[in-house]
Amino acid sequence: MRILMVRLSSIGDLVHTLPALSALRRRFPDATIDWLVETRHRDVLLSNPDVNELVEVDTFRWRKRLFSPATWREIAASVRKIRKRDYDVVLDLQGTIKSSVAARLAKSDRHVGFATSALKEKAASLFYSERIGVNGTPDHVIDRHLRLLTAFDIEPDHVVERNFPIVVPDEMDQAAAEKLESLGLSDYVVLNPGASWVTKRWDPEKFGALAVALAEEWKLPSLVIWGPGEEDIARRIVETSGEAAKLAPLTGLRGVIPYIRRARLFVSGDTGPMHLASAFGVPVVGIFGPTDPARNGPFGEGDKVVWEDVPCGPCYKHRCPGYGNVCMTSIGVDDVLEAVRRRLPL
Repeated sequence: MRILMVRLSSIGDLVHTLPALSALRRRFPDATIDWLVETRHRDVLLSNPDVNELVEVDTFRWRKRLFSPATWREIAASVRKIRKRDYDVVLDLQGTIKSSVAARLAKSDRHVGFATSALKEKAASLFYSERIGVNGTPDHVIDRHLRLLTAFDIEPDHVVERNFPIVVPDEMDQAAAEKLESLGLSDYVVLNPGASWVTKRWDPEKFGALAVALAEEWKLPSLVIWGPGEEDIARRIVETSGEAAKLAPLTGLRGVIPYIRRARLFVSGDTGPMHLASAFGVPVVGIFGPTDPARNGPFGEGDKVVWEDVPCGPCYKHRCPGYGNVCMTSIGVDDVLEAVRRRLPL
């Protein structure tokens, strides 16, 4: 059997899809399972033992220079990659127009996706030959992805074990161990202030105050991780924490994973690294604003969420439409501390 899974982005969403991949591999150990993914998010899937081949596309770069002849040559090359082999089933786990069109380009008699009622971009369903409903399924996206496996006669309730196979090279793990030793960190909390949407970001000064409280109450130092364009935010946390927080080095996605999985606790907004922490079984406290934690929240047993049920939320907007980002600004340091106490008892 040949199966193509389509989930182009983003980091957290790719993590949420891994249990469905593992369940497919357990049911069809000899199948060829390929994955269509955006190049910039492929690190989550590199060296995954359940994936035969990554089929990469770069639609993010195409948007930057759509009218360049080179772009159209790249698009044509990507289409050829998608169509280079026949598949028995193509499974679109993303449910957007972009992903459904990409899935439809693959050669197969079966293009499976969500029913229209479960799609934000309803037109995506036009490109499926089979549509799977999710009514009665728990709200979390992991459960919705598992629901699509009914196309293979795999019932979600029968998927007892949720696996998250994410591979980090030994040299990256060793580099992180050496850096932590140089910082004098062995038992620590990871603070992750960045997010791709500004509406998901909690105030850096509050993170700094949280680091101080963690050091006083739990005797735990904090390590602030950050990505491209987030260094100023991370440094503000370190500066306002006294000596309670230290700055992690800039790494790629896989390079930051060793810091995450060694942590005693992970505190973050709704971001990909937060979902990686849950996947590795690291205790998580999530600070949520514009997104629904029931659907997108941390999924580890005992993980906690701080969320204010404001009238305008959850709005899923990248920019706040005039409400002062109240869903995040109304969350105080004491609110997060209380969640930490419940997740990480003294």
